[in-house]
Amino acid sequence: MISAILAWRTRLATDAPPPPETFEQVSFPSTPLTHKLLWVLLPMGAAMQLAAVTAYLTQNVAAIPLLWILPLAAYLITIIVAFEFPRLLPRGILVRFLVVLLAGLGYMLSKTDVTLPLRVALGFFLVEVFVSCLFCHTEAYALRPRRPSESTLFYLLFATGGALGSFFIGIAFPLIFSFNYDLALTFFITALLALGVTWSSGWPLRLLWTTASVLLLALVVMLHIAYQRNTPLAIRNFYGSLRVREALSPHPGAKVRTLTNGTIQHGTQVFSPELRKTPTTYYAQDSGVGLALRFCCLRRDGSTRPRNIGVIGLGVGTIAAYGQTGDRIHFYEINPAVAPIAQNLFTYLRDSAAQTSIAEGDGRSTLAVEAPQNFDVLIVDAFSGDAIPLHLLTTQAVDLYKRHLAPGGILAFHISNQHVDLEPEIALLGQYAGMESRRVSSRENEDRGEFTATWMLLSANPSFFAQSEVAPHVRPAATNASLQLWTDDYSSLFPLLR
Repeated sequence: MISAILAWRTRLATDAPPPPETFEQVSFPSTPLTHKLLWVLLPMGAAMQLAAVTAYLTQNVAAIPLLWILPLAAYLITIIVAFEFPRLLPRGILVRFLVVLLAGLGYMLSKTDVTLPLRVALGFFLVEVFVSCLFCHTEAYALRPRRPSESTLFYLLFATGGALGSFFIGIAFPLIFSFNYDLALTFFITALLALGVTWSSGWPLRLLWTTASVLLLALVVMLHIAYQRNTPLAIRNFYGSLRVREALSPHPGAKVRTLTNGTIQHGTQVFSPELRKTPTTYYAQDSGVGLALRFCCLRRDGSTRPRNIGVIGLGVGTIAAYGQTGDRIHFYEINPAVAPIAQNLFTYLRDSAAQTSIAEGDGRSTLAVEAPQNFDVLIVDAFSGDAIPLHLLTTQAVDLYKRHLAPGGILAFHISNQHVDLEPEIALLGQYAGMESRRVSSRENEDRGEFTATWMLLSANPSFFAQSEVAPHVRPAATNASLQLWTDDYSSLFPLLR
């Protein structure tokens, strides 16, 4: 874009004024203002599609970094096809594909808090972003200037539109909206652009895209109403879209609150007298973390000595429900919006008998500058959407964790995941660290608000796994000889995809 601006200014400064009657002026009239506006708006719509679909896939479908490559590839291919093979797909076929995809995915978005399987969601969204971007880029190419002197302006406005689309999705919308309407708004804007460029094609297309635009606008309004309902708080920032939902629990007269990031639940509390202080969701007493905290520090008489616990990832502070008098629980949380939610809208931290504290910032970076903490249990539960950030699962990270563990301490990794099986990689890290690794799976209990959960426990103390209360719940971790140990220089989720 900068090169285009410089070239345009240079041309204006150096070119001599054309004679009154040039061939260009006679043969090609100046481009209408409406066309110049579409030179900006059509590429803007395509860039919004790229940014919104990429964000949705990596936040709500699977938090796998490599997924951003696929929408980008589709976007770039559409530019090549639109400018090199503009007649590859006739407008009639492209328009029909586009309206069907927008209608289908718009209906899917109307089912709030519901996710599709990875392959289905990935396939549909990649086809949608390809068709939408191809439509926008093909229509922009069809409106290209006929006068050679306007070519630089065309490409300048084309690039400006792309930058605007990314700006709206990446910066403007998170600042304007507390809830994430990005994809629904992008679909609505795409329908408006289709209405604008096909207006002159007759009443059938006008009626089709007017109806589609109205329905997609209704979708945005419906999402707003659905998100507002029973939502005490909603916040968007760099780390995602946080929402606290409130509903009636199965226990008469009690309510339940849930913190979600996109469509992923990060903690739940049932506000009934018997369950208010009970750990729920992935942290039930028979879960991996429940076993680690209950049996890590037993005295000979069967009582529990004061424990020192570290937790990377705060959530709603559910781990604090395990706190007893004399315990110390230190949380590490990177998202500054999470701590006020856990402290004010949930009561696990306030009700805990343990001494609790919260350190803001990336857990690994904070541990790197702290003196050894001698944690009896160090819990790694820093979810980003539906996956643990990979920099917390490298050999360098494990070396850091061992420095902060007390002798015989336990590392607990939460690996519940829809799309990635982290078990063999963590088992490999356990072998590297000289620690035994065990997998613990716990079942769902709807009455108590407990979810199916999978944890990996690592410890250099084999007697912990041999305890009669622990042994029935653990099994040796599965290994994969073809995997490569993750380091700060290498990590790949591709071999671990389900």
